[in-house]
Amino acid sequence: MTDLPRVSVVSAFYNRGSRVRESVGSLLAQTYPNLEVVIVDDGSTDDTLAELRAIDDPRLTILSRGNRGFVASINEAIRASSGAFVAIHGSGDISFPDRIARQAQVMIDDPATGVVGCWVEDDETVGEGTLVFRPPAGLPFHQALLTRNLFTHGESMFRRALYDQVGGYREFFRYAQDRDLWLRISRHAEYAIVPDILYRRFKPAGGVSADPQKLVLQAYLSDFAVQCARAVDRGEADPLERHGYLAAFLRQRPERLGRKLAWYGARLMVQGDFARGWPVIEQARSEAGSWQVRMIHALAGLHTSPFLWERIGRPILTRRLAFFRQSDD
Repeated sequence: MTDLPRVSVVSAFYNRGSRVRESVGSLLAQTYPNLEVVIVDDGSTDDTLAELRAIDDPRLTILSRGNRGFVASINEAIRASSGAFVAIHGSGDISFPDRIARQAQVMIDDPATGVVGCWVEDDETVGEGTLVFRPPAGLPFHQALLTRNLFTHGESMFRRALYDQVGGYREFFRYAQDRDLWLRISRHAEYAIVPDILYRRFKPAGGVSADPQKLVLQAYLSDFAVQCARAVDRGEADPLERHGYLAAFLRQRPERLGRKLAWYGARLMVQGDFARGWPVIEQARSEAGSWQVRMIHALAGLHTSPFLWERIGRPILTRRLAFFRQSDD
């Protein structure tokens, strides 16, 4: 048992005081024996830090600092850790007891695997309740990532050597840092998915999914990570490495991104969330002018008239939403 590789579970908490005990407790209850937990409190203004410090366990390290954001915090947590394998854990989320043991065993058994995920129980704060994210296994890793992300991030585990080799998380990709990292790692390793629910994800108020502007930024950054990866695939320099943050001005404006934003906004509006959905659709309309985006924009715009929205806009969008989703996933 002592010969098992050390796994460092890292997390960054910001104003999640009410979730600390259950979330961190799920890590300390893991069945894997060679484990450390490193958590950064990213300048919380509530009782998060006090709740973290109240947990007494020799495997737990708490770091406190001023607020700098998730990516800077998670990079700091990884630097302070020592495991050969690194497991991410979203603040407030739950890792089921054998999550770490199951994922670590995959990488122990297969040295070619660099990133491991699992099925994720997703506790939606808006919509139809709890959903399960079941990403496909066995796809060509790099090619799959060019069209979709295979992880929600909090459930992932990866090899520290690969993380160091590719340069870790890049702070520029603030809301899409994981997709950028996986794209760079996927040139050197494969991925695996444990086909069981080992993780429960919460979407708290104030998170990316609750803020229309953050959702749009996440979509832009994720798409730009793909553009950077495609440039490297063509033998060109990574735009971000070549031009720094100015590289964002050189990004392409693909119609696919506009469609993705539009159908996401449409889903929110069909659920009755006009405050979040409409700004996303308006942004999609300014991003790309495909016929799908124009139609979604026109139908969604009927929400200003409750009669027209309930008779025309909402029913048509509800019927067409599945088509938009399938055509762009």
